[in-house]
Amino acid sequence: MHKSRRMLSAMLTAMTALLGAAAVTALAQPQQSNLRSVRDASETTFATEADAYFQNQDWINAARAYGAMAKREPSNGRTWFRLGIALHSTGDYERAIESFGRAIANGFQPSGAMVKIARSYAKANDKEKAFEWLRKAVEAGFNQFHALSTDLDLTNLRDDTRFKDVLAHAERNSKPCAQSAAHRQLDFWVGEWDVLNPQGQLAGTNSVQAILDGCAVAENWSGAGGGSGRSFNFFNPATRKWQQVWISSTGSALEFVGEIKDGVMRYTGESTGPNGGRLLHRMSITNLSADRIRQLWEQSIDGGRNWNVAFDGTYVRKK
Repeated sequence: MHKSRRMLSAMLTAMTALLGAAAVTALAQPQQSNLRSVRDASETTFATEADAYFQNQDWINAARAYGAMAKREPSNGRTWFRLGIALHSTGDYERAIESFGRAIANGFQPSGAMVKIARSYAKANDKEKAFEWLRKAVEAGFNQFHALSTDLDLTNLRDDTRFKDVLAHAERNSKPCAQSAAHRQLDFWVGEWDVLNPQGQLAGTNSVQAILDGCAVAENWSGAGGGSGRSFNFFNPATRKWQQVWISSTGSALEFVGEIKDGVMRYTGESTGPNGGRLLHRMSITNLSADRIRQLWEQSIDGGRNWNVAFDGTYVRKK
């Protein structure tokens, strides 16, 4: 009997311990969750305060706040970038350079951070390092040449011929289409033209212009018998194809897709015909010489078995 009572007492003690542990665990889980929420809210508030210091140009407090954040989030490139700006603004160029380097390592605005490093070296009067990082920046694609040309922190570099080279490189970066052979394929069409029909009569005039720093070609057509139209032509890097959107003064619109082969732009497209059927289009723009171009536009109503000429014009460059 005594033995049974002792066993029962031991079982009750063990159950009580288990229940107590479960209760403690249950209580601890929401407490840990609450702690995480408090910590997240605290970090958000801390970031808000740091950004407020930054916006108010309170550089000493901004550097302190972003420095603390960088220790807690060492992979946050934006924090390192802003810490670098704050440190540079306080005159701590060595630590600013290190911070911008950490921003680059974490993939945050690499070319911009390289320019920031160059600015810090320039302020520290290390011209060689400043030019080294400026070259790295433009080679990485930095294109804000106006910002470089007016940046007061780079004043001591401007009389050096290397600075002009950096500016020229940045300006080229700002106009990538002008440097791209693919975007220049329609340059032969650019100009002021009289357009003649197959009988040699004036069909109209066309003013074709390179626009958007060479990223598009705009056509401005005026028919000799009235009517006008415009097209916008551009090379799409995603598809590696040319696209044209044509809009006439009568409200009709067409879209073409094409490519240049053997010096000839060949566009194709489709639309809905007058009777609701499928209307196919093909158009070629052929460079005959420096001053002559042929544009041939054909249409098919039977799926491409037969083609009819919609327009056949010879461009003669105006002198």
